[in-house]
Amino acid sequence: MKPGASLIDRFNGWFVEPIEKLKELPEGDGGFLALSAALFLCERYYRTLTNTHEGKGGDEAFKIAAAKDLGLNLNDFKSFWMVYRNGIQHQGMPKIYVDNQNVRYNWRTHDDFNAIPEIYKIDAQNLEVRLNPWKFAELIINKFRADPTILQNAVSHAFGEVA
Repeated sequence: MKPGASLIDRFNGWFVEPIEKLKELPEGDGGFLALSAALFLCERYYRTLTNTHEGKGGDEAFKIAAAKDLGLNLNDFKSFWMVYRNGIQHQGMPKIYVDNQNVRYNWRTHDDFNAIPEIYKIDAQNLEVRLNPWKFAELIINKFRADPTILQNAVSHAFGEVA
């Protein structure tokens, strides 16, 4: 990154362009890395929007804001977050999540699925959290593009300056 680059230039160079390069891999093989980036950008976006950065608490507040903005109920967002965000960011792969009512949330990605996570009922005890990783990444990137002031307001994890 060139010295003095704007925040949007850094955002594009460090996140948008690498995600676009991952699309070049055959058979969608870059999807999990693209999704990983989209998930941490999603958290960055909603934590900045709600001013609930690390050390400030507000875990519930950012999830409420994200759920509302994405058109999901809070429980569906939390299930998506457990399966995808916690799975991918901690172990590199979505996890199978079993809630306190013994309902099992599996994961499934496909090019035909949407950007917004969908909870699909298989049977009473088994659900799938369906998602298109590429569309989700594009959705989150477009949120930053629509409101680039979010990049300025994320002060606890501000973009570094390259010298």
